[in-house]
Amino acid sequence: MLAGGIGFALLLFSHRLVPIRFLAEFLAAMAIGALSILFVRSGVAAELNLLIIGSVMPLVPGLLITNAVRDLMAGHLVSGLSKGAEALLTASAIGAGIAIMLSLFGYSGGTPS
Repeated sequence: MLAGGIGFALLLFSHRLVPIRFLAEFLAAMAIGALSILFVRSGVAAELNLLIIGSVMPLVPGLLITNAVRDLMAGHLVSGLSKGAEALLTASAIGAGIAIMLSLFGYSGGTPS
């Protein structure tokens, strides 16, 4: 809960400073990854995978994906594709932020190296 809350607060704060949504989500995901790894290494948490998955849930673009599918099914191709592309960029920012932190801290496949 702590890693997810700090990551979401950082998302809101960085989105005010930098109006680029992709960058704000990327920074928040990097913070969540770093905090999760630090919590596991310090013994506060036991499972890194579960901690990261639970922490990034507030960042996941569920509503964007739902609206994109709904617009596509209604025949609004332009808005459906644009919302789908935005959801894809959000998901890739989250994944890239977590992946960079895992590689920086030396994790591969869920086990420390």
